[in-house]
Amino acid sequence: MDILGKFTKKSERSEKTWADAKTYFSQRYDLLKLEFLEKSTQLLSVIFSMLIIIVCALVVLIYLSSAVIHWLTLAIGAAWAYTILCALFVAVIVFVFSKKDVLFVKPLLRKFSRIMYSDEVEEVESENLIKDVEDECASQKGGQHE
Repeated sequence: MDILGKFTKKSERSEKTWADAKTYFSQRYDLLKLEFLEKSTQLLSVIFSMLIIIVCALVVLIYLSSAVIHWLTLAIGAAWAYTILCALFVAVIVFVFSKKDVLFVKPLLRKFSRIMYSDEVEEVESENLIKDVEDECASQKGGQHE
């Protein structure tokens, strides 16, 4: 009878352990879904805000170029006005294309990595900050004479 009691206690414990494991994994899965929803919402908001900024900048550029064309047409003639504005646009395109990594790629990657890996990035940044402070303190102590 004593052996049978031990067996039923172990069986009850394993059932409880299995139920706890199911609950744990279910909650972890729900947390993962919520984190994915939060991060995807942040990414979409960044993308849509960039699209809005780009559209507004294009509208401003169109109106500004129209005003510059009108002003230059009065000053030097239509053909030269369009030629100068075209050359200006080509120069801006070449400049933006040559600096695309600095202007667009790196900032967007940094922003997206902060959104996707916010916990890891904060830990690495805090570790680097602590290391920099320790190095600075060590260099100041080395420079002092006691």
